[in-house]
Amino acid sequence: MRPPSDLLDIVSQLAEVDPVVRKEAVRKLAGKQQELADDEINTYLLERLVSGCASARAAVRVGYTTALGTLLTSEAGKSWNIEKILAIADKKMDLTEKSVGSGYAIGHFLVLVAFAQKKKLAENEVLKLVEHSKKIRDVSPSLAFSQISFLVNLTRKVKENVFQKAISPAIDMYLELINSQYTPENVFLALSLRKSHSALVAKHARFVKKDGSCQFSDDQYPKILATLKRCDYATLQVLLPLLIETTVESSSFDKMYLQVLEPWALSSNETKVFDRIFTIVTQFFEKGGDAKTVVVIFTKEVMNRMETATRGKGQFRLMNKKVEDFANFIKSKFSELHNEDAYVTLKDLQSRGNVDKACGVGITISLLSNLGKKQISQWMKENLSNQDEVRKIVTAFSHWDEKSRITVLSALLAQKATETSQAVVTSIIDSLFYVKTRAGEFASIQISEKNEQVLRQLVVAVQGEEVVKKAEKTIEKAKLRKKSLLILWYVTRLWSKIAASAENAASYDSDSEEILQIAKHESDEKNSLVFVDLLLAIISKEQKFHRTPVCFAFVHAIQTLKSRELCHIVETAMMSETELTGGDEDVEDEEGMPFDESEIPNRNQDESDEESDDEDEEENEDQDGNEAVDQELLDKLNAALGDAAAGDASSDDVEMDDLDDEAMDKMDERLAAAFKAMAPNAGKDKKRSAKSVEALKMKIADILLIAISSKELSDQVKVKLVVPLLKWAKLDSKTHDKVSQKALELVNIIVRMKSTEIAEKDALQLLKEVLAESQTTTNLLIIDAVARVVTFVLKISSTDGKTVSAAVRAEFQSLFENYLKNVEGKVPSNFVIQPIAELPTLFVEQLGMLVNAGFDEENRIFKRTEILGATAMIFSKNVLQDATVKPAIVKKIGKSAATYFQNAVDSDKSELKPRLFGTVLQLVLKATLALQNDEKHQTILRESLEDVIKKMSEAEVAIQLKKINPICHHILGKSIDSTFSQIKKSLEIEN
Repeated sequence: MRPPSDLLDIVSQLAEVDPVVRKEAVRKLAGKQQELADDEINTYLLERLVSGCASARAAVRVGYTTALGTLLTSEAGKSWNIEKILAIADKKMDLTEKSVGSGYAIGHFLVLVAFAQKKKLAENEVLKLVEHSKKIRDVSPSLAFSQISFLVNLTRKVKENVFQKAISPAIDMYLELINSQYTPENVFLALSLRKSHSALVAKHARFVKKDGSCQFSDDQYPKILATLKRCDYATLQVLLPLLIETTVESSSFDKMYLQVLEPWALSSNETKVFDRIFTIVTQFFEKGGDAKTVVVIFTKEVMNRMETATRGKGQFRLMNKKVEDFANFIKSKFSELHNEDAYVTLKDLQSRGNVDKACGVGITISLLSNLGKKQISQWMKENLSNQDEVRKIVTAFSHWDEKSRITVLSALLAQKATETSQAVVTSIIDSLFYVKTRAGEFASIQISEKNEQVLRQLVVAVQGEEVVKKAEKTIEKAKLRKKSLLILWYVTRLWSKIAASAENAASYDSDSEEILQIAKHESDEKNSLVFVDLLLAIISKEQKFHRTPVCFAFVHAIQTLKSRELCHIVETAMMSETELTGGDEDVEDEEGMPFDESEIPNRNQDESDEESDDEDEEENEDQDGNEAVDQELLDKLNAALGDAAAGDASSDDVEMDDLDDEAMDKMDERLAAAFKAMAPNAGKDKKRSAKSVEALKMKIADILLIAISSKELSDQVKVKLVVPLLKWAKLDSKTHDKVSQKALELVNIIVRMKSTEIAEKDALQLLKEVLAESQTTTNLLIIDAVARVVTFVLKISSTDGKTVSAAVRAEFQSLFENYLKNVEGKVPSNFVIQPIAELPTLFVEQLGMLVNAGFDEENRIFKRTEILGATAMIFSKNVLQDATVKPAIVKKIGKSAATYFQNAVDSDKSELKPRLFGTVLQLVLKATLALQNDEKHQTILRESLEDVIKKMSEAEVAIQLKKINPICHHILGKSIDSTFSQIKKSLEIEN
C-alpha cells in the first residue's frame, strides 16, 4: 500500500536544509499516529527512516534520526523493537561493503542513538546496543570516540544492575587500554565515569582515586597533552570542558594549565592561540573556577604575545581585537574580587610582570580600585617606591571611600616629593573637581562638600590645624570671593608640599600668601585686578594641573568681576613673548645671539694711541683681577682648535700674518665649531619659548571662554570684550595663528548669543570701534568676524525684528556709502552684504537704497552684483510675511531692470557681464514669485517688464545670450530661457 501523499511530503521535508522546516516536519509526523497504525505504512516509514540515517547529506541524517527517535517513543514505534530495527539497518546499510562502509557505519550508529532515546531500555536491548556499537567501531575505528560517548550516555540512563551486566564488561575492556595509551576516548571515558563508577575507573586509570577525585602525576601531564593534540574539533568540544571541570574540582588548574593547556594552546597557529586561551578561561569560569586562580594564565610567553598583539606588529595585529576581548573578560571577572581577595590577586599579578602594559586594559587598576582601607595601606607600604605602580593610584582613587583616599594621599605627601608623586597627587586633586562646560551656554566647575573636606584634612595633615584655622579665619572675612580663595589656598598648600623642586615650592608659598592678602584687602579698588593677576600667574606655569583649580576659582568669582578685569585678561594675553616669559629684551646680533649694548667698544679716531696702550691695560687688568681670563673656556677652546690653537707661554708667539691661507682656514673652521658646541642653542630656546607662550595664550582663551559661557556674567560685560578680542586676534594673526583663531571664536560666541540686552549707545560705540579696528587688517577671518559684529549690532538694535533705530540705520547707511565710494578701500563687501543676507527683514525699508546702488552704473560691477544678489534674498515668502514692500519700490525694481535689459538688447552682447546679468535676472525672478499673489504689484511689474521681456525672448537675442548661459545657470539654477518663461508665467505675460 502506497503511503498518502501528504505523509510523503512530510517525510520529504525531513531532508530540508532549514532546521525550522525539519523540526516542524517531525512534529507533523508524530501527529500522524492514525495513518501509521497501518502495518504496511508503518513498515515503509521505518525502512525509509533507517536507511535515511546513512545519507550523504547531513541535513537528511539529522532529520531522519530525529524523526526515528521521536516515533520510537510514540504509539507507532511500539512494534519497532531492537531486532527489527537492526535487521533493517543490516539490510539497507551493509557494513561489509568497503566502498560505502564508513558512511553506513555512521548510519548504524545514528540508529543506535535514536533507539537509545527510549525512556526505558530492557537489559537485552542494552546488551544489543553495546554489542552493535562494538561491531560499528570495528568497521569504522574513527567512530571510537562516538562509541565511548554513546556508552557513557547509556550508563547514565540505565540502572546499576543493567550496567553491571550489559555495559560494565565493555567499559572494563576499554579502560584496560588506558595503561598503554592515553587516547581521547579512553581519557574521556575515565573522566566521565570518575564519580558514578569510581571503583571501576580507579582500577585502571591511576589519576582517578577511589573516592572519584582526580590527581595527575608529573609523568601523566605529557600524556594528557598528547591526547589533546590528537583531538579533532568535535572531540575537543567534549573532552576539553570535562578536563577543565576535573581540574577545577581537584584544585589543580594551575598545574594543568602550565603543563598541558598552555602548551596545547601555543602549539596552534599564532592567530588562533588566543582563541584557545580564551576558550580555556571561559570554560574555567563556567565550571565554577575561582578568579584568583586564573592569574596563572599570565605567563611570560602569553604576556609577550599579548604585548606584541596590542602593538600591532606583523600578523599579530590581527590578534589585537582578540587580545582586547580576552583581557576585558578577565578584567570583568577580577572586578568581582574585593578587599583581601583583590589584594592577593593583585600581588600575584604584580609578581608576573607588567600585565597592564601587555594587555593595555588596566587589569591591575581594576583590582587596586577594589581594595579596602587595610589592603590599601599595605599596598602603599610595599609599592610607595615603585613609581610605575604609584601612577595607578590616579585611576583607582575615585573608587575608594573617603578614609582610603586620605590614607593614600597622606602617604604620598609624607614621603620625599618626586616628579611622579607630584604628578599623582596633583592629578588626584584635579579629580576632586567636577567639570562641566559647554561653549556658548554655561560653564560649571564644582567640588562637593565631601571632597572639600578631603582637601582640608590633607592640608591639616601637612600644615597643622592652627595654621589652617588661621587662614580660614582670614579668608572668611572676604565676602565676594570666599569660596574661590579658600579652595585655591588649600590647593596651593598641597602643591607646595608635593612640589618636586624647592623653587616651585617657594612659588606656591608665595601664591598662598597672596591669596590671604587678597582676602584681607577686599575693599581695595585694585583688589580684583590683583586676584586676576594671581590666577594668570598660576596658570602661566608649565604644569597642566594648575588649570582646573584656577578655573574653579575663576568660575566662582565671575559674578564679582567687571569688564575692566576681563579686558585686563585680554591685555595680558596681548603682552609680548618676552614679558610673558619673564625674560629680558636683549639686543640680538646678526647671528641671533643676544648681547649687551654696553659691551660694544667705542672706537676712537686715533687707533694708534689705543693700540699702544693695549699691553699695559691687559697687564693691569690681569693684576687687578677685573677681567681675568676664564681658564676653563680657554682650555675648551684649545682642545677644540687642536693644532690651530695659539701656543702656550713657553712657545714662540705666532703672528697672524705669519699663518698661510690653509692654516687660517683651519683655524676659522675650528673656531666656528668650538663656539657652536659651547654656545647655547638659541634657535631651540626661542622655539621652545614660542610654544610656551602659545600654550599660555590658549589657556587664557579658555578662561575667557568660561567667562563668556557663564550665565553669571552680564551681556553688557561680554559685549565689551569684543573689541579687545579683535585686537588680540590681529596681534597674534601672524605669529600665533591658532591663538588668533581662538580669539575670533570667542568673538563669534558673543555675537551669536540668542538674546542680548545692551543700550543703543553701547551698540553704536561697538560698531564704530570694530570698524576702526578693521581698517588696519587684511586677514579674512578677522574681516568675517567684524562682519558678524556689524550684523550683531543691527540685530540687537531692532526691537521688533523689522526695523532698526534711526541712529543705527544712519550708521549703516554711512558704512554703505563708504563701501560704494571705496573710501581708502577699507570697507570689504562682507560688512554690508552679510548683514543683509542674515537679516533680510530689517532691510525691507531700505530696499530703495539697495536698488539704486545696484543699478547705478557709476558703481563698480562686482559691487553692484553683490548688492543685487543680497537684495534678491529679501524677496522670499518668509521675509514678506512680516514686512510689506511699497509699490514705489516695486516700480523702481521693474523700471531699473527693464532699462538694464533694454540696454542688453541694444548693446553688443559680447560686452555683457554674465554674473551681473544673472543676478539682475535672479532679482526679477524672486520679486515676481514673491509678489505674484499681490495683483497691484503684479500689474506694476508687468507694465514695466512686459515689452523688454518679449524682446529678450526673441530667437535672435536668445541665441546671442547662450554664450553667458552657463554662468547664469550657475546663479539661477536654471537656463536663461527657462527663467524668462517662469517670469512670464508669474506676471501672466503672453508668449
